[in-house]
Amino acid sequence: MQKRIIILLLILIFLEIGVSEIILFFQEKELQAKVAGAKTISLVGLTNLTFTPTPTLTLTPTLIPSPTAIPTLVPVIILPQDLDGLFAKYADEYNVDKELLKKIADCESNFNPNAKTSLYAGLFQFAEPIWIQTRTLMGQNPDVNLRFNAEESVRTAAFMVSQGHLGIWPNCSK
Repeated sequence: MQKRIIILLLILIFLEIGVSEIILFFQEKELQAKVAGAKTISLVGLTNLTFTPTPTLTLTPTLIPSPTAIPTLVPVIILPQDLDGLFAKYADEYNVDKELLKKIADCESNFNPNAKTSLYAGLFQFAEPIWIQTRTLMGQNPDVNLRFNAEESVRTAAFMVSQGHLGIWPNCSK
């Protein structure tokens, strides 16, 4: 049904353009003939024609959003041996026990930097408010997505341990 209406509308539009074009064609020929001094073409029958278009449905284009590519995040699991250098680096930098950092990371996330629960994320399962507050205090970028970055997570945990804030890991720091 919709296709028929659209086809009829298109026919009406072409007819309207066609009649107007025919009238303009003959008016132009009549004018050319007058200018050239030739016999004029009579438009008696055509000038009395009136075309009253009926209201037509105006088609408006519907914008269809184009899909945007959503990047696929591929979790990178870092094995404990790959983390050992980070534990050593930040344990030395903040003068804390490397084995305590490892114990907490193992207990909290099983050494998975992409671990996430409803409130906590990363190797050390930092909550967003604690992460933001601690990173700001450290003078580091407080972006909560950095909790999934193994190096930033170990750095922040080492800082927390150096400040005596083991209470954020009540079950894993004993």
